[in-house]
Formats: sequence, C-alpha cells, structure tokens
Amino acid sequence: MNEYDSKKRYLGEFHTPLNFAEKSIEYICNVIPKEELYSGKFRIWDMSCAAGNLEYYIDKKYHKYLYMSTIEKSDIEKCREKFKNACLFQYDYLNDDIDNNGFKYKKLPNKLIKDLNNKNIKWLIFINPPYATSQVAGTNSKSKKNVSISRIRNMMHNEKLGDASRELYAQFMFRVYKEFINIKDVYLALFSKTNYIKYRNNEKFRDKVCNYKFLKGFIFSSSNFENTSKTAPFPVSFIIWKINGSFNIKTENIILDVLDSSLNILARKEYNVSDGSNLLNKWIKREKTSSVFVPLSSAVKVKTHGKDIRDKICTGFIGSLMSCGNDLQKQNLTAIFSAPQASAGSLSITKENFEKAMIVHAVRRNAKVDWLNASDQFCIPKKELDRKFILDCIVWSLFSASNQTSSMSSVLYKNNYYTIINNFYPFNYKEVYSKCGFFKFNNEKRFAFEYLEKNKEYISYEALELIESAKILYKFFYSNADKINKEKFKISLWDLGFWQIRKSLKDAELGSDILKEIKNKRSCLKANIYKDIDNFIF
Repeated sequence: MNEYDSKKRYLGEFHTPLNFAEKSIEYICNVIPKEELYSGKFRIWDMSCAAGNLEYYIDKKYHKYLYMSTIEKSDIEKCREKFKNACLFQYDYLNDDIDNNGFKYKKLPNKLIKDLNNKNIKWLIFINPPYATSQVAGTNSKSKKNVSISRIRNMMHNEKLGDASRELYAQFMFRVYKEFINIKDVYLALFSKTNYIKYRNNEKFRDKVCNYKFLKGFIFSSSNFENTSKTAPFPVSFIIWKINGSFNIKTENIILDVLDSSLNILARKEYNVSDGSNLLNKWIKREKTSSVFVPLSSAVKVKTHGKDIRDKICTGFIGSLMSCGNDLQKQNLTAIFSAPQASAGSLSITKENFEKAMIVHAVRRNAKVDWLNASDQFCIPKKELDRKFILDCIVWSLFSASNQTSSMSSVLYKNNYYTIINNFYPFNYKEVYSKCGFFKFNNEKRFAFEYLEKNKEYISYEALELIESAKILYKFFYSNADKINKEKFKISLWDLGFWQIRKSLKDAELGSDILKEIKNKRSCLKANIYKDIDNFIF
C-alpha cells in the first residue's frame, strides 16, 4: 500500500464500490423522479468526492448540475477528465470558510454561492464522507488521537454534541445541517456508519442535528470496500433523508434493505431509535462509591498508572462488573472482578444487584455478533425474566472465561496493604479442598455459594451439570496445589478465583480433560441463555 492509500485508510476514506454507487442512484430516483432530479431544478453536491465513484453513473449531460469537492488536489485532477462539465474544486469542508461558528465564503466558487442563495433551487447532498473516529482510549489512542481535529469539531464542542464530534462523517453531517437548514428542499443521500442512529453517546447529536425524515435506504457490509478488514466488518448504510426542521430521526420508522455483495436483498432491518433510558447499562443503579480499594486491570494485576483509575467501592461491595459501551460489538468489554475494575464503564456489585449484574454479564457475552447487528443495542429486558433463566446466567457467569474474580493477600496500593476476597467462590470449601493443607480456612462461606444454596430449586439440569463438572475441577486443583506456580498467579488464599484455578492448571499442564469438559457443559448452558437473548436487544 503506497503512502497515499495509507493516508486514505487512516482517515477512513474508502472509495465507494461502483456497484453500490449505481444502486444508490437507483434508490435516489425512486424518491426523486429522474426527470425532476435532472430538470435543472436540482443541484447535486458531493463534498467528499475523492475519485468520483459516487457520480460515476450520472449521465454526462447532467454534469452541469453537479458540484464535486474534496480536500485532496490530486483527487480533483483525477476527476477532471471524466467530469469535464461539473464544477470541481479543492475544498476542506471541515475547515474552510468557517469563522467564529459561522460561514464566510472566500473559497467556494461564485457559481455555487449563487446557487446556495437561490431560493428556487433544490439540493441533493450526495456523499460518502470519511469514517475515521478519533480514539480517546485503548490501544489505538495514539494512532488516531488527532484525526478529528477541525473547526467543525470546535463548533460541535461549543454546542456540547458529545462523542459525535469525534466522528468525521458526523462532522460533515453537522456542517450540512448548519449550511442547509434554512433551505426549503434539501435531500441528504448519505453513505455512513450507523452509529449516529442508535449509539447512546450520540443522543445530543440526534436531538440537535438530525432533523431528518426517512425516505429510503439500504445497508451492506464494510467488507465490500477495498482495504477494509474482512475479519471485523461493520454495517455501512446508505440512507436518503429529507432535511426539515419539523422532523427528527428519533420519531422516524427506519427500515433498510439488507444487500449482499451482488446487490441482492437478503432481508429488511429496522433501525429505530430507542430512548436512552431503556439501554441495558441503565438497568443497574450505580451505587455511590466512598472508600478506596485496590483497582485491577485484570484478574490479578493491580492498576497503578493511567489518567483515569477508578479505585473506589461502595458500601456492601462484593465485586465489580465491567460493562463498557452498549452496542453488541462491545460485548468483549464485559467481565466480573473481585475488586474495582480500574477504568470507566464498570460498576460496583452488591448483594442487592448481584442478579442483574450476572444477567448483564451473561447476556452480553453470549450474544452472537455479526456485521449486521454490530451496532444494535443491548436493552433492559422487554419481558419478565424466568427464575431458571436468571440462575442459568449466574451459573454460566461463575464458570465463564470472563469471570476474572480472584483472591489475594497483602496487596500493596497507595502505601496500604489490602486483602481481596472472592465473593464469587461457588462451593463449600470443605467439600472440595481434598484435605489440602496449604490454605488457611476459618469455616467461612462466600456469597455465591450461599446464593446457590438458597436458589437450588431453580437450577436447571444444564446448570447443575456445569456445577458438578466444576466441582471435580476444584477438587483436582486442591489435590495438585503443590504442582502449580502460586506466585505467578497470586495464589495464597483458599477462596481463589476460577481464573486463577484454570490458568494455573493450564500453566502446569494439568487437568486439560476436566477443563475441556467444563467448556462443553458451559456451551450447553449457553444454548439455554441464547434462547432469550432477543429479549435484551433492539
């Protein structure tokens, strides 16, 4: 990949596949009759035209109604041969002609300015803007930290539009909104990601900017673009909106045709906006935290460095739930810990919210995610939950790979030593310890064991099978405790976590057959949970 293509990919500038570009024109002409669109009453403006793929199938005789602009001069030069009669010009739509939160046109062609001021002209904004997002956290934060810096972003910040300002395509949408809100007949034909429709963090953007009436559209996989990931595709939508201050996207019934790579309609998918209060991450009331405790970045690793370390727990704390983001593609950012998970997106688990926390954990982890539903949202259950389903979620969570609960003694943090106990230890220690003399035990019982005892009448056959297999594993571990690396996995207390048990046994190359059996039994239980997953997704 050359330097030019690398820059394009970095900015999320993917050339529209020609077959989808042609299809989009077909959809436009189903909304605006072709004879009207090309009658001279309309002007078409693509502010991010790149190589001109979107306009490729527009007949040459209509190019006189076409405005094409983009930030790269080389792209404009490439377009001149095919689009000789179009108005082509180099223009940075996110920075040029923006002054003190308004527009003072100095770089726009006079012809375009004249048309913008002509109240009799109708407009079609036909655009596939860049998809890049400025990262603020995680492993990619350095690589795309500054990609969204622009004057438009500053305007969006001034209007407090939140995370949408980090999305380049949303910045284009914002300027279109500002520039065309007072023009009577404006259609926005937009290729983009679907985040602006559903994401919780884009709610302010929807309220203030998305004054749209839905007309028609389709959706397809990003894998159809060149130079995009084939292993982690995301949905790309093409939607035709009528811009009008009396409408808002939140009240629109958005139904898109799902297209495959050959443009066949596979299904239809609803993209209706839901009230933010219905999101699953709103289901559990966040208890007020008061006291400092050891923050963990993984099961046994203490978090000591970083800009935003969450190291507080609430009264009655028994563990923490990491539940970052609310869309399905964030499902892997879900885990349970015995101490505060060190970053934002986590909450304290108490005895009172234990059931909800384990349900959230199991539902998020067991949802099947594909390119089409990746931006769908987890929601508060739409119907009452059966007690067996609740217990299935709890048992699955206790023996899942994302259960990172642990116990550790003498943990140093901020000049104090702490003991982390594992409230998610699921057994009566006396029944599984196999007379192992290494661990000190004072007849304690942990919360998870007591909970399962009180609710054993609701435990399903599949959950019971998993519990019995896990009990064999625990007995095997204690019988072989002298063979594992206790220091490496911070093993010192009797109520060690499931993560510590399975990791230390794998490290010692022990118990692989039992671990495999647990995995099989967990899969059977997962099937039970999956039956009700739709109850948590919109």
